[in-house]
Amino acid sequence: MNKILCRLVTVLLVTTMFLAACGSAAQPTAEQPAASQPNTSSSQPTASSQEQQPQSTMAQTDKEPVNLGALLPLSEPGASQAGQLILRGIQLGAEYVNTEMGGSVDGRPVAVMVEDDKGTPEVGASGYRRLVQEKNVIGVTGGYHSSVVLAEIEVAKELGAPIVVTQASNADITASGYPQVFRTHLIDPVRAIALVDFAKNQGFQRVAYIADNTDFGVGLAAAVEAEAQKQGVDFKSMIYDKAAVDLTPELLELQAWKPDLLLNAGTGTPEHLIIDQAYDIGLYPDVPMLATSDWPYRSDEYWSLHGNKGIGIYILTSYHKDMQLTDRGQWFYDQYTKQFGEPPTYSSYNGFGDAVILAEAAKRAGTTDYAAIVKELASGSFDFWAGTVSFPAGEGPFWHQWTPPVLITQYTAANQTQQDAKLIYTFNYSP
Repeated sequence: MNKILCRLVTVLLVTTMFLAACGSAAQPTAEQPAASQPNTSSSQPTASSQEQQPQSTMAQTDKEPVNLGALLPLSEPGASQAGQLILRGIQLGAEYVNTEMGGSVDGRPVAVMVEDDKGTPEVGASGYRRLVQEKNVIGVTGGYHSSVVLAEIEVAKELGAPIVVTQASNADITASGYPQVFRTHLIDPVRAIALVDFAKNQGFQRVAYIADNTDFGVGLAAAVEAEAQKQGVDFKSMIYDKAAVDLTPELLELQAWKPDLLLNAGTGTPEHLIIDQAYDIGLYPDVPMLATSDWPYRSDEYWSLHGNKGIGIYILTSYHKDMQLTDRGQWFYDQYTKQFGEPPTYSSYNGFGDAVILAEAAKRAGTTDYAAIVKELASGSFDFWAGTVSFPAGEGPFWHQWTPPVLITQYTAANQTQQDAKLIYTFNYSP
């Protein structure tokens, strides 16, 4: 009798465990999607790897997601504010592909795999390798710091996965001629031509320049100096160590030179230090200042740090509110504004556009094979947030390079945003 009872109890236990296992399989616990709004505060996450699950509108599909790599600065010493804005665009790019394009390869939804490059070349290179070898991404986008992207493209050459550069401008990136490298951002030689042309247009004859000793800072200095010589404009540059916090010696030397215009090519914290320290010694605003990229458009940060000191700065960008958006660009504007309560900046627009281009190239190729995706990127044309993008096999830095327009705007009153900035100058480059 006891043996029979024991057997019955054993059967009941096994049956219960079996049913529980079936129930778990029938109703899986859904993974939480990554937050749709990146944290732009100074206490943002510093984890090196994150995943954004496919948008909920695609959750009904049984198809395996296509992974798209986002590699960008999300913590110091990188320009984390810029990285977060680019990431917003990339995430909405994935949503656009999933909801408006029916997915990427074979209708598979896009999931964004995120790596924080910390603004450090070694971290960026290892992040690219991790995205390709561990996350099996179809390609990578989101580059911001030129020094980091220059390290990443060497790994791209080795592993073969395409990289679409969002906001790094050093000429050597595309001048590498690597088949896997593509860019939709302004390159330094064109930026230099526009800066010098603007100076002459506004009557500035003596142009001073200050930047850190990164590939961006040094590369742009050389490009502006060469263009200034061509156009007969006097030029003087000062390069500081990127870890420096006291830039007064460099600014005092530039002040003694008596410039008409000061180009602020700082990145990260120093771009703000230059404003405050130039103001403290009386260099600025007596001498107008021009930000060589559009970081002042992070207006909450800008005005909270500088207040009335920030009035009058010129801003080089590739976006203005009066630009004509494509249908894709308008979709992005509407969704971004709805989600974040403010219009997108150029960083976010370009992050969006590059993510869509990469996913669309894979969709057209009909495969996740890197060589096929690279071939599609090199031969196709793609609707962008503004205009149509293609990547011709140009010479030097114009290899796989699409060049946006150059715009220079100005804050004329405190607490303005990019929507309020006055358009001062427009430059469209043609070789």
